[in-house]
Amino acid sequence: MGNRSSKPNLRTQAVPSRTQDALYKNFESLDGSHPYRAKVPEGYILYPVEKIEGARILYFNFELAEEMGLVPTNGDHKLNRMLEKKILDTFALKIVNEFEQEKKRAQKIDLSVLPKYMATRYLQLQHQSKTGKTSGDGRSIWNGCVKNKDKIWDVSSRGTGVTRLAPGAVEAGKPLPTGCEKFGYGCGLAELDELVGSALMSEIFHRQGIKTERMLAIIQSGKETGIGVRAAPNLLRPAHILMYLKQNNLGALTRSLDYLIERQVQNGEWHINTKGKHKYELMLKCIENDFARFAARLDVDYIFLWLDWDGDNVLANGGIIDYGSVRQFGVRHDQYRFDDGPRYSTNLNEQKCKAQQIVQAFAQAVDFVKTGKKKPLATFKSHPHVLNFSEDFKYFRLERILYRLGFDLRQCRYLLSRHLKAAKDFVKRFQYFER
Repeated sequence: MGNRSSKPNLRTQAVPSRTQDALYKNFESLDGSHPYRAKVPEGYILYPVEKIEGARILYFNFELAEEMGLVPTNGDHKLNRMLEKKILDTFALKIVNEFEQEKKRAQKIDLSVLPKYMATRYLQLQHQSKTGKTSGDGRSIWNGCVKNKDKIWDVSSRGTGVTRLAPGAVEAGKPLPTGCEKFGYGCGLAELDELVGSALMSEIFHRQGIKTERMLAIIQSGKETGIGVRAAPNLLRPAHILMYLKQNNLGALTRSLDYLIERQVQNGEWHINTKGKHKYELMLKCIENDFARFAARLDVDYIFLWLDWDGDNVLANGGIIDYGSVRQFGVRHDQYRFDDGPRYSTNLNEQKCKAQQIVQAFAQAVDFVKTGKKKPLATFKSHPHVLNFSEDFKYFRLERILYRLGFDLRQCRYLLSRHLKAAKDFVKRFQYFER
């Protein structure tokens, strides 16, 4: 996908063999290794993986691949035989889960020779356990990370098979075969139309300046199923971190916060001294600012995202992940709720409060790390950064409404600094008609 052609061109082209190794060498770093594995060893389960035979490439985002350094810049946006092989060798993978491991052991097949990839643990509302001990990547593995220029990219694949962290596997109380549909969220596969929709919507949001996962590739692995390969400078969710707050695990909480800070600093998103004594407070300020801006953008642009206390369907730097429940409306359809079977989601009006609750939980986490004592969440309702969230949200909301009227950002900031009352009066009238 790219600007050079209006249509994706997946024709296989020949490439000189002497250049093959150098052209696509960065794919080799996506081998299942990841710094998170050393930093937070209790944060994942390792699964052996096997190659899927007969898989084919349905979609490849050349523009994103160039940003990540996986393909040469300014090259033809066409597949050649070597690139096609690299993509399939790297991403056409399925896990050997607990159900299949039992079968292979009975057949005396050695699993130790297979490469291993992590499925990460994090909080999820769908699980009865609200502490993250049984939840996380239910159908995904992390391929690893790749560095290009001054940015590090995380890469993960969904639709690779059902893990024991899937809600369906927990409900069943036993290992499930991939493809089983007897239990909700227990299949482990991804439908192609879901993946294509995610690819289109995430790229549209990215081009509008919204932080989001982006689809690097779609691998068709079955008649109607496939693997969606997603990438972002940081795929960590608040749920990866707040899990240890719920578990009262001070050591893992500290290490996961340190990991988040280090990655955000490495990518130039946060400017924090990682060795400084105030790094957690500075991190909290960054999170508050990121989530206030993000929540305001969702509110003004009528983007529904299932925000909740678990911090599952959102990136830790204030961005979108998991497009299954994401919607964008043409008018303020603020009564819409996503039907998730046993429960309904929050609605558009509630997203601001849920984003603020995530900031409040991070305030609780920072205090826990600094004092070694976990105080009740309600204690932090009036925390300075939690209160600042409300003010920043109002400012960013005003700024976004003015921008959508046609002012550029410089003009928006001028109006908000010199004519704040007039801007507020206009927005008050606008909201009357909007609602």
